[in-house]
This record gives sequence, C-alpha cells and structure tokens, in this order.
Amino acid sequence: MTINNPLWGAELDHIRLDTADPSKTASFYRDAFAMAEKSLGDGSILLQGEDRRLIVGSGIAGDQPYSAFRFADEAKLATYRAHLTAQGMNIMPSPTPLFAKGAFAVSDPDGRQMVFGVVDQTQAPGRSPEGHPPGRMQHVVVATTDLAPMMAFYEGTLGFVPTDHVMRDDEDGGQTLTAVFYRSTKEHHSFAMFLSDAARPDHHAYEVSCWDDIRDWADHMAALEIKLWWGPGRHGPGNNLFFMVEDPDGYKVEVSAELENMADDDPVREWPHNERSLNLWGQSWMRV
Repeated sequence: MTINNPLWGAELDHIRLDTADPSKTASFYRDAFAMAEKSLGDGSILLQGEDRRLIVGSGIAGDQPYSAFRFADEAKLATYRAHLTAQGMNIMPSPTPLFAKGAFAVSDPDGRQMVFGVVDQTQAPGRSPEGHPPGRMQHVVVATTDLAPMMAFYEGTLGFVPTDHVMRDDEDGGQTLTAVFYRSTKEHHSFAMFLSDAARPDHHAYEVSCWDDIRDWADHMAALEIKLWWGPGRHGPGNNLFFMVEDPDGYKVEVSAELENMADDDPVREWPHNERSLNLWGQSWMRV
C-alpha cells in the first residue's frame, strides 16, 4: 500500500514562539542552537541555521501560535488547499513571512494555527556556523485537554497519518488514550499531541544524524552552562535517542537522533502509558 493523501510529503519548516522578552529568548536560541539572528519587519526575530529556523515574537511567554509545514512545490500546495476547501475549512491568511505567496493557515480546535506553504527562496535558511553538528527542525508537539476533537482535525481533516497511540489503564478496567504520534512523511512523527491539564505548547525537536551528534550538542550546551532538563534517553514511540533543554520561558526543546522510519502500510501501534514507554532508559516526563 502507498499512502495517498494530499498532505503526504509535507515537512515541518518552522514555528513561532512568543515571549515577554524576545531579545533574551532569541539570544538563547542563537547561542544554544547555533543560529544566526535577523530582525524582521514586524518586530519579530528570525533565528536560522542550516535546515532549522524559527521566529521569536512578542506575546504571552511560552506561547507557540503556529507551526508552518512546507510542500515541495506550488502544485502540491494548491491541491492541498483545494482538499481543505472541499471539506469546508476556514482558510485564513498565512501569518508567516517565510513562505511564498499562496501560503495559508487553518485553526485547530485549541485555537493554534497550522500554516502550509512553499519556501520563499529569498528567506531560505542559511548555513550554520562552522564546527557545529547538524540539527534539522523535524517535529513539533502540543498538549491538549481533549484529544478527540484534535484527532478528528489532525487526522480526519488535515490528513496526518497515525503512527503510535499511548494508552493508560484506568481503575475501572478501561483504557484512556493519552498521546498520539502522527507522520506526514516516512519519519515516525512530524506532529504529536499529549493529553494534559491544559492546552499548551509541549516541545519542538531538531533531528541530528547519530549518537555522536547528541554528544556534541550536549557538550555545546555544557559549554554554555545550559543544563540538560531530561535525558539522554531513548523514547519507546519513535525509538529515538534524545535529550531536552528548557528555553528562558521553560519551553522544552529536544535534540533527537535515529528517529524511526515507517513503512507505508505499518499499522498503528499501542504503547502503555508508563515511564518505560516514554524513556526506555530511565525516568520520564509524564504529562498526565
């Protein structure tokens, strides 16, 4: 079987993070993740390196108002827009300056925007500073208080393909779904969501090439006196090596390696909601 839906092939290009102190947050990402800093016309700040970029703007600290996914060409973008329009979606103007004309946004049930477009080549990511390992922006994760409408939107409307479910055993003998991992390419997930006590951003991740890169990024963090918040470890869903740090607002950022690639016909798998699933090596960040 070959996956055939209009979203397939879209990749995470960038996100926007809001903060009460854009200069401080931008400096953190510039230094911690080896990116160049550039002021944009609307007062926000672009951080970019090779295969990674994000926008930092002024707003509620720790807010992540949109995630921007890129298509390979305008024809695929137009096909996807027509697909969403046919479903009655409210198509909104794109909030990002990094995509070319024709980009658009839709709003999820929690009010966060998903943006789709093609890269404006005048705003394409530049090269990273010499001496740093790779780090491709690869996935973004959110938390929600109600998975059902979010799943209907991301899976049923947008077309993300489910890879893994995490299930919690309840006292009454039933089970509760606590996390869903979604893919839009062969990689295990480009988007995921966790059940939590509030709808909020969870984290985003940079994918590196190997365990040695994990080591080198951790040494880089140590040189900047940035403590690892979680890890190193290995996730169950995705099977990827990882560590996480916190930005100045406490928002989590992951460095990941060896993320699993899926076959088109792989069924949705189930994992128990426990520490071992979220970290095969040790302690876990349990959202609920």
